[in-house]
Amino acid sequence: GSFKCSCNSGYRLGGNGFACSDVDECSVQNGGCEHKCQNTAGSFTCSCNSGYGLNGNSRTCDDVDECAVQNGGCEHNCSNTAGSFKCSCNSGYRLGGNGFACSDVDECSVQNGGCEHKCQNTAGSFTCSCNSGYGLNGNSRTCDDVDECAVQNGGCEHNCSNTAGSFKCSC
Repeated sequence: GSFKCSCNSGYRLGGNGFACSDVDECSVQNGGCEHKCQNTAGSFTCSCNSGYGLNGNSRTCDDVDECAVQNGGCEHNCSNTAGSFKCSCNSGYRLGGNGFACSDVDECSVQNGGCEHKCQNTAGSFTCSCNSGYGLNGNSRTCDDVDECAVQNGGCEHNCSNTAGSFKCSC
């Protein structure tokens, strides 16, 4: 009689016809894996780069939408990118050093927010206002003198004189 040796799947018969050695499936076309191939005894496994998940076929990878779970950890806005994601903030806020949290921008700290008189910082914005005797212009930034004498003579009994930011009564 004669006999012939054979090997289990994932192994090949050595040159002596008796010993089996592991086949490195990853050495040929990356084992059919889209990203990473790890040879194991008698087999191999595929895995994906960070930001990707292995498909049901155990070979190909799809982008993971990190924004779909808890907004990616972003405080305001999350944008999915290939293999990653990016956080951004709403208008009036800036992204903090950790890349996730947003903090209010104090618009009033730079050139008084463009306000002629007073600037009040608010969450994500700011408002301008004027000193007494002035009214906010249509541009919501500059102030115009209010002519107090134009309404009921400024409350004066005789003569009313408008002044910058005020008025004077005289006889």
